[in-house]
Amino acid sequence: MTINLERAVEHLEKLAMELENRRFAVRMHAPRDRAPHLNVINTAAPVLTEKVLAAPDSDGTWAFHFPWPQLIAPVHDIRAAADRIERVLAEVDR
Repeated sequence: MTINLERAVEHLEKLAMELENRRFAVRMHAPRDRAPHLNVINTAAPVLTEKVLAAPDSDGTWAFHFPWPQLIAPVHDIRAAADRIERVLAEVDR
C-alpha cells in the first residue's frame, strides 16, 4: 500500500503538538525517500527516545505505530496515542 506522505505528516504534526504540551521534545523527519516519522524524546531522561510513524492499515484506517511494528492508537485518538507514548518513554518514578 502506498502511503500519502502529506497526510502522514498532518497526522504526525497533530500528535507532535500534544506531545510537546506534555513536555516531550519532538522532531519531525520527512525524508523524500522514506515515510515521515516523529522522533520523540523524554526531556527528563533524554536516553528515552522513540520513533513514531503514521500509516494506513490494510483496510485504509490510519493509525500511529512504533517502528517495530506495534500499533499505538488510531490517528483520530490523539490523546490515547500520546498516553501510550508517554507510558513507553516514562522514566522510573514518573
